[in-house]
Amino acid sequence: MVNFYMQIKAKANEEQLKKKNSEKKISVKKQYWIEKHFNSNKEKNFLEKQINPVLSRLLSSRNVEANNFEDYMNPKIKNILPDPFILHDMEIATNKIVEIIKEKKKIGIFGDYDVDGSTSTALLSKYLREAGVEFEFYIPDRIKEGYGPNEDAFTRLVDSNCELIITLDCGTTAFKEIDFTNKKGVDVIVIDHHKQGKELPKAFAIVNPNKQSDNSNLVNLCAAGVTFFLLVSLNRELKKINFFKDGEPNLIFFLDLVALGTVCDLVKIDHLNRAFIKQGLRILNHSPNLGVSSILKESKIDSEVTDYHLGFVIGPRINAGGRVGKSSLGAELLLCNENKIANVMALRLGEFNNLRKKIEKAVEIKAVGMVHENDQIICVNSKNWHPGVIGIVASRLVEKFNRPSIVISEDEKLCRASCRSVLNFDIGDLIVKAVGEGLLLNGGGHKMAGGFTILKENIEQFKDFLSDKYKKGASEILKEYDYVLRITNLNICLYDEVAKLSPFGPGNVKPRFLIKNCNLSFIKVVGNNHHSLLIEDSYGNRTRGIAFNSVNQDIGNFLDSFSGETVDLIATLRKNEWNNEVSIQLQIEDIISS
Repeated sequence: MVNFYMQIKAKANEEQLKKKNSEKKISVKKQYWIEKHFNSNKEKNFLEKQINPVLSRLLSSRNVEANNFEDYMNPKIKNILPDPFILHDMEIATNKIVEIIKEKKKIGIFGDYDVDGSTSTALLSKYLREAGVEFEFYIPDRIKEGYGPNEDAFTRLVDSNCELIITLDCGTTAFKEIDFTNKKGVDVIVIDHHKQGKELPKAFAIVNPNKQSDNSNLVNLCAAGVTFFLLVSLNRELKKINFFKDGEPNLIFFLDLVALGTVCDLVKIDHLNRAFIKQGLRILNHSPNLGVSSILKESKIDSEVTDYHLGFVIGPRINAGGRVGKSSLGAELLLCNENKIANVMALRLGEFNNLRKKIEKAVEIKAVGMVHENDQIICVNSKNWHPGVIGIVASRLVEKFNRPSIVISEDEKLCRASCRSVLNFDIGDLIVKAVGEGLLLNGGGHKMAGGFTILKENIEQFKDFLSDKYKKGASEILKEYDYVLRITNLNICLYDEVAKLSPFGPGNVKPRFLIKNCNLSFIKVVGNNHHSLLIEDSYGNRTRGIAFNSVNQDIGNFLDSFSGETVDLIATLRKNEWNNEVSIQLQIEDIISS
């Protein structure tokens, strides 16, 4: 068996040598593709353990050790979760919250309106509810209130007799609002993960792995992850004082929401986040949150839930309330305990999501038309762009142009912006610097995403500020595929082997494969925005292919005018389930004319 795998490896190496000696060609999306570097010794170790050759290559290119294989595939949270007090201010924050709970005082929660904020709010609220603690949460309206705390919202919580306010997924830059609340005699604890500026607000405690004084090295946590650390800390301290009479909340059953927030906030999937998502998906598939179940029902998802469903089915619907509807609806649904009400909420979020798609498409078309070829950082702005969709449009611009992108929704005076970035450019750091220089009124973010508010009169000056902050290098058009694959290799077993590497996202990109010398036929537009096609290789093997969101994009334009030449494809594997039949098809990521 080992000799067979070594023969496969030798053949792969031969193909790799031929590839390196061949002439490089630019793709339809104006990118060069090369094979991802891998450690041949590590690959050999996996092959000797009779691991599938494709999986062996994928593991070796991700620097996984053969003796650490099981831990990578099935990470256990109990084995890798550090003491919560490793986070700066966690002990102070925990002791304060425990004191409030012991004195039976009410806690106010202020959460952000995106998925990370909604899941964080649901996590803390669910915990307090199970612990019998009085609380009230508030999610700001994205359009009317914008990002982060505001004085009116804090006043509402104080007037509702909240004697401590906890901000979730925001608050690190809320100087004025926290000072305002301090003067009212109410302490504020910040639970966040966004970058800080030169200083921090005068909160009672700020638990944020990305603040300068934190040495926890947990910088990849999203707010839901930080919130889970807070729950672990609270649970431990409350057990010490025998607070729970009928048993404490089982935190394992909170991990589905941690997984949802982690996937949707596009944080790097390091070892801990991988464990959060893996365990969270197990919970979700066996004992799911009622709100999540209602979304899956509304979406007609009856198969096993994966990280794909978190990022592209559940997350967008939770977000849709904040984008074009009621901002608090997502958190309310995740906390709902009544089946009929949950179903109604999920249906409403589905309607909001459909509306979001229509608005988003109209803004995207206009934004793409405003991009200049020489712009290193894309920054487009216009009136009447719905603030609820500009973040998604910024993501679309990054996908199309492979550059950091900023989309600004203009108003008469105060304008709002959303930003998305590429892997090697920290957009959160850029926003913090622009706030520090007075170009922006406020803002924040992390490496891959952020947002800010700006006066309309300062937009052009801000664009000048962007001019020398990012230089597009060769690495921006140099992309990596993982393995040369033949259509004859496609089957359920291979799909399942590759799926073992999930969850996929930043830091663990879904494996891309090169399929050479393909003939394309039966090309047609499906679902108004996608292209379906039949793919045949030079050996006569056939499979179906799909290119999502390709209409009026580079790939779609190529397919619409396809003249029949042989092409190489860059694709990922996709499981297609239709009429109780399961097949594996190729999801087209790029096309190289050969």
